[in-house]
Amino acid sequence: MQASLTVADIIADPTLDTSLLSGGEGVSREVSWAHSCEMPDPSRWLRAGELLMTVGLCVPQGSQAQRDFIAALDEAGLAGITIGDDLLAPRLTKALFEESERRGFPVLETAHHVPFIAISRMVALSNADQRTRGVLRLSRLYQTAAQRDTAAKRSGKPLSQLFDTTIRVVDDATGCVLIGDGTVAHDTSRARPLRTLRPTSLFLEHDEGLDSFAILNLAQVLTVDANELLQSALDRCQTGAMAFEQALSRRTAAEALLTRWGGEHVDYRVVATRGAVEQRVPLALALEGMRAVVTEVRGSEVVAAPSDEVEAVREVLSKLGQPAAASGVHREPGDIAGAVDEAISELEAGLARGDEWRMFEGERVSLLARSRSEQQSIVRAVLRETLFAFLDHNMRWNETAEALKLHRQSVVYRLERVEEITGRSVRSTKDIAEFYLARTAWEQVGGAGAEA
Repeated sequence: MQASLTVADIIADPTLDTSLLSGGEGVSREVSWAHSCEMPDPSRWLRAGELLMTVGLCVPQGSQAQRDFIAALDEAGLAGITIGDDLLAPRLTKALFEESERRGFPVLETAHHVPFIAISRMVALSNADQRTRGVLRLSRLYQTAAQRDTAAKRSGKPLSQLFDTTIRVVDDATGCVLIGDGTVAHDTSRARPLRTLRPTSLFLEHDEGLDSFAILNLAQVLTVDANELLQSALDRCQTGAMAFEQALSRRTAAEALLTRWGGEHVDYRVVATRGAVEQRVPLALALEGMRAVVTEVRGSEVVAAPSDEVEAVREVLSKLGQPAAASGVHREPGDIAGAVDEAISELEAGLARGDEWRMFEGERVSLLARSRSEQQSIVRAVLRETLFAFLDHNMRWNETAEALKLHRQSVVYRLERVEEITGRSVRSTKDIAEFYLARTAWEQVGGAGAEA
């Protein structure tokens, strides 16, 4: 239903003490609602047919800025603007009045003794039927909000259906969709900022049937939802990163990570990726509710996840537009550092070839052994090689890892196994001396023909 009240009616009412400053050709514009707003760019919050009421805090300073301000309000379809005579507004420039006259956009002034609520009440009474429908919809909004579970909040569907428009709330820093369909947002036009834990924006596919009062109440509900989802996702990101980093440095922590996934021996893979937006990957995976954990290793974001979740990780990374590569399947907790190496190696090869996705297909050492005794012999040879390289590089972890083309944590794990087998520590001067003697003896008896 079209509103019958016009800007001219507001000017004509002596109780409102509101006068025309410029834009007289537009006084026949109909006023559907009158809304007070002091936020920057109020055109994002007010709808077509609404009258902006302000004490002037939202009015920018300077000729060009004020010209653009009036243009934005007019292009948003507002009925006009009334500025309180409270001496809070900046000086209104000639450019503002010129733009107002050119567009026929009414600029009004309301006496300081008239509260804006008086104008709002007059508009509301003139459009009582329309406002009643709006109040009923707001009542349904809060009833619906109280009945949703986390999945419904994440999808945004109940509110989208209520307001007959697609709703999305997007994390500004990463572009990840917190509420609504999709993984990442690309179109950021007509964004409405929300006051959440970290900057987010509200996007409505269309809002022709919504007045500013409805949008503000919807924004309040979505702010609460976004904060809840953000806090949960950020907690998952933080605890996941800590668990992954600890798993790379300690075998017991790696065992705890697998237990977190459902057992002491769970098949898992590591996926490596690189993207331009920091924290986008962990936040996107956390919002999807995945068990995957993410940290950074050598300039790559690495994701450790149970094997049955890797395809879902791949789909998310594809939606983010990030090339990725996965390690082979691993089960032992101590293999996690090696899995990271495999994934990063595959990623680097894929980036060189322009591949969007690669899977590690190399043979693992354990598959080369024809018997258990041969497998044990291979393992001992690998550990011996690592120990000797460590001694050759004066017990420098990073140099040893570089020489062996391994991740530092892979060296740490191998030397921990050496300590378990020998009962000696690579951090003890006495034990290091014995390792040197053993190394010399090994070389003197012919190396390959001797036992470790």
